[in-house]
Amino acid sequence: MSSVTNFRSDFIQSVVQTVDKLNAEEAGGERRVRIHAVGFPVQFIRPPELQATGVRFATLMRELTLRNGGSFVGLNNFRP
Repeated sequence: MSSVTNFRSDFIQSVVQTVDKLNAEEAGGERRVRIHAVGFPVQFIRPPELQATGVRFATLMRELTLRNGGSFVGLNNFRP
């Protein structure tokens, strides 16, 4: 299975739902675990048609961190 297939929108929704079940909100609205993520822009040195994986990864991490009280830092510059 290619990495692009792994980050389809239905896959993203499935991951979000699974994490919501495993890290459910407690009575006060807090979750037991906070999720933080860092996105490195290495996908963007590839040709445009191969950059979708990086965008989808960022979409997944942004949603997971938002729902789970964390922070997502997406770096916007890559210098080899």
